Amino acid sequence: MSARSILALIYTIELLETEKGIDCGPVLARHGLDKDKLDPSSEIGRDRELLILTELLPQVDDPMLGFEMGSRFGFAGYGQLAMLLMTSETAFQGFQFGVQYQALTYLYGEIALIPGEHTTALELYPIPLPPEVSRTLIDRDMVGTFKLVNDIQTQLNLNLKPVEVWMPYPRPRCADRFEAYFGCPIRYDQPHCKAVIRNEDMAIRLPGYNRMAQDMYREQCDAMLARREAPTDDLAARVGAYLNLFARSFPTAEQVAQAFSIPERSFRRQLSKEGHPYQGIMDKVREDKAKRYLADSDRSIADIAELLGYSESAAFVRAFERWTGVTPAKHRKGS
Repeated sequence: MSARSILALIYTIELLETEKGIDCGPVLARHGLDKDKLDPSSEIGRDRELLILTELLPQVDDPMLGFEMGSRFGFAGYGQLAMLLMTSETAFQGFQFGVQYQALTYLYGEIALIPGEHTTALELYPIPLPPEVSRTLIDRDMVGTFKLVNDIQTQLNLNLKPVEVWMPYPRPRCADRFEAYFGCPIRYDQPHCKAVIRNEDMAIRLPGYNRMAQDMYREQCDAMLARREAPTDDLAARVGAYLNLFARSFPTAEQVAQAFSIPERSFRRQLSKEGHPYQGIMDKVREDKAKRYLADSDRSIADIAELLGYSESAAFVRAFERWTGVTPAKHRKGS
C-alpha cells in the first residue's frame, strides 16, 4: 500500500484520546511511533496505518465513530490536491481530478466517476477490510469525502447536494444522522458506495477556475504521487501482516494487489522475487492462525476451519497435515 499523509491518523488519535478516553500510546509504540512526536508533515504506509486502526478502533463502542472520524478531515489536510480541486473549471472536472489523484487522499478504496444521461455517479469500492473496522472506515471515507466537497463549496459559495447515496451495509439505527448530513435519501445493503449527482450540477462553472494555477497544482500533485509510489521492499512481510487481519473470508491476490496499489502482475512478480508466492504467504498466515486457535481448547476443529475460511473441516485437516505433517488433533495433544 502506498504512503499517505499521516494527518488522518493524527486526527483519529486526537478524537480517540480527547473524546473517547482511549490511550493510543501503547498501540502506536508497538508500531514504532511516539504519539507525542508525530510530525503532521510526515507520511505513513497505508498498510501500517490500517494495522494501527485495526487495533485502536474496536476499543470504541460507538456506531457513529466513522462519521466523527470523517468529519475531522480538514480542507487543509489535503494540501495541494485541495487547491487543485479549487481551481477546476467545472464541478465535473474537479471530480475527475479527485479520481485521478485519489492516491493523495485518505481513502481505503478505489473511486470511479461514471457519467450517465442525466446523472453522474461517484462510486467508492472499499478494499477488503477486517470486519471489526469495515463499517467504521467506510463511514469515515464517505463522510470525509463529502466533508472535502462541502468545504470546497463553502469556499466557492456553492451548495450542491447528491440525489442519492448508497452504503454497502444494513440500515443502522443512526441512519437519520447520515441522511441529514448527505442531504438526500440513502439506500443500504448496496454492493458498494455511491453518490449520484445531477449532470446540471456537475456542469456548473466554478468561480475559482484559474488555468495557470491549475497547471501548477497538477505538477505538484504529480510530484507527490511519484514520491509516494508504493515501496516493494519486504512486500511479503507486509502482505502477511495485512492477511493476518482477516478471519473467515480472505482477500484474493488480485484484491490484495489492488489494496497495495500495485498492478497484480508486478505484485506477483515481486513476491516471487522475494521467494514468497502469494499462496505460500496465505498458507503461512492460516497455519499460524490455526496453531493459535488450536491452543484454545474451547474451539472445535469445525470452528477453526470456519475461522480460516474453509467450508469443510476435512479440507482444513488436509491443509494442516500438508503444512505440519500432523493432524490438528495430534498437534493439539502435543502442544
